Formats: sequence, structure tokens, C-alpha cells
Amino acid sequence: MIKAHIIPDFMYSGIKAEDEKGIFYEVTFNLDNNQSKPRKIQTGDFDKNILCEDCDNRIIGANYEKYAQLSMYGKNIDPEIAPICKNYLNPNDGAEYSICTNIDYGKMKLFLLSILWRASITDRKSFKDVNLGDKHEERLRKLIYESIVPVDTEYPIMITSFMRTGHSLKNLIGQPKRVRFKDGLNGYVFLIDRVQFMFYVNSTNHKLPEYLKRTMLKESGEMTILHLANGKELEFLKAILNK
Repeated sequence: MIKAHIIPDFMYSGIKAEDEKGIFYEVTFNLDNNQSKPRKIQTGDFDKNILCEDCDNRIIGANYEKYAQLSMYGKNIDPEIAPICKNYLNPNDGAEYSICTNIDYGKMKLFLLSILWRASITDRKSFKDVNLGDKHEERLRKLIYESIVPVDTEYPIMITSFMRTGHSLKNLIGQPKRVRFKDGLNGYVFLIDRVQFMFYVNSTNHKLPEYLKRTMLKESGEMTILHLANGKELEFLKAILNK
């Protein structure tokens, strides 16, 4: 067994302070009064009890993380595999969104699901609210280990961007939270440096809402990213977290 990061280290690359290599600040933020309390920590969360070297490096690292890093993160993005995004404005409500194509659906889906799975099987306190249960943990383990690509309606994923808001939430990784929706869906929200990943945990016969089917990561390699309007970021977080 090795020290395996729950959230891959390269996703922290834009967060690390240049003058304090490897140093992060854990911040408790109160959404009601906008007050925060920082605490210095040494590194991102890792767990030495969940993955062996082969699974972490050869299966997850080489198959999924390498693609995500080269296509979306870091300074050496490969333009051949990077998503191609076009920006749009909804004339009805002024909402901004981007439609991205050229995504390797299988690799991106399994990369993101590997984060959800690791968050569920670890006992690190930062991920205490992520608990998929034995059935879903085993299903995800099988998908990841055997490189089985699920259909887009199984564990659908939606992304929201905070990049255009006043509180961009830059340099922040939020504690993942469970969300229960009125239509019976369960979800887990991960906030990682201005981008929110919403994982929906559903049975295969659960009817998905139309908004999710329009925006989720699709087998065609397309995905719609919603850009939250300026001034709506804290209101949005409060609603998501049932504050």
C-alpha cells in the first residue's frame, strides 16, 4: 500500500503558494456571516490504506489521471486532446454557459469517478460526508479496475464554474457534501479551485431530470459547463448545501 491522494496532486497545482512549497491552508468558512478561520496544513489529503502502487500508478494514474492532467491541468496541456469550448449566452435569462467537445468520455468519466470512489472508501475526516455504500463502492471499483466505461446516464456528472463571479473561490478545495434532491436523486458536490463537480448517484432505471440530461458529460464527448452569475455564488452554495 502507498500514500494515495484522494484528489490528485496536480489538481492542487494552481493552489500551492510559490513561497511555501507544499503548504496549504485549511479554512472553515461560515456561509451565514462570511467569516473564515484559516489553519496551516502541510499537504493535501492522502490515505496510505486504500490503494496499492499498481492500482494507484498503473491503473488510475496511467489510464485516467494522465489524460486529465494533459488535457485540462498544468502548464503542458496537449492541444490535440484538450476540450474545445465555445461560450454562449441564454437570451431568455442572460445565463452564461460553455459547450465543450473533444472530450475522451471514457477516460474523463472514469477519472472523475475515481475521485468519488476514493473519497468514499477513505476514512479521512475531510471526506466523512461521502458514503456511497457497499453496492455503489463495488460497482465503481469494478468500473475503474477493469476500465469498464459506464453509459452517461449511470453516475451522471455535471460541472458548474465560479470563474466569473466576484467570489471566484479560487485556491479553494471545499469539503465534499452530500445533496438530496426533491426528485429522489442523491448527489455529492466537490468544489475544487473555482470548479464544482456534481456527482449523481442513481439506479440505472431512475428517470433523470431534463436539465441534467442536457448538461451532463455525454458519451458523445460533449459537456455543458454552467457559469454562475456574479453575486450568486454564496446564494448558490447555501442552496446546494441546504442551508
